[in-house]
Amino acid sequence: MEKGYKQLAYFFGIIALITFVGFYKKYFSLFPEFPGLKNIHHFHAVALTLWLIMLIVQPILIAKNQITAHRLIGRFSYLLVPIMFVSMLLAYHNQYLRFVAEGKPESETLAFVFSPTTDSIPFLIFYILAILNKRETTKHMRYMISSGIVIGGPGLGRIFMTWMDMDILAAIGMMSLITLLVFIALIIYDRKNKKAFAINPFSIALIIWLIPNILIIFFPNTALWQSIAKWMVELI
Repeated sequence: MEKGYKQLAYFFGIIALITFVGFYKKYFSLFPEFPGLKNIHHFHAVALTLWLIMLIVQPILIAKNQITAHRLIGRFSYLLVPIMFVSMLLAYHNQYLRFVAEGKPESETLAFVFSPTTDSIPFLIFYILAILNKRETTKHMRYMISSGIVIGGPGLGRIFMTWMDMDILAAIGMMSLITLLVFIALIIYDRKNKKAFAINPFSIALIIWLIPNILIIFFPNTALWQSIAKWMVELI
């Protein structure tokens, strides 16, 4: 493992802590009855917890030269990631149904259908890129880091909302800004340490993440997206 990334488990640990704190008031503090929550919330929580544990454990195994165990857990991720992705989509779908039940305007609910493109889809893309580059450790590691950054976003946003009483738009704005700065900081760090890439994986990840997070500002309210989203919800 590269010298600068030997403490990677701590980085993923911070992401796990952010996620726990962010979801504490709305989920973990409700243990064991979890009043008002559905099975989908528990399904998503278990999948997310397993993924975060895997992120923390994998660099520890590499640091300890436990390559066989690292590869075995990596193969387990082939099952876990599809489950994780589906749980994210189901969580969004549950939120969509809640908006419909609350009688929110159709244009608003259809605009919300775009939301998974800002984190669920980038997460899946980063994981696929990590697997495609599993024999190139430097690239593999950076795409896994990128997946962790994206996964930490919702927890960070909820910290701003539930602990700092920010409204949802301000919280999303702060979450997006911090995510952007983390990606930029990692790109600068690699440049400073003269890492040789034709295109730095963090730069690719930033573009993949940035495009939908810019589009969500205006695209979900366009007639094009509204028609696409309406077709999608009617199909489901």
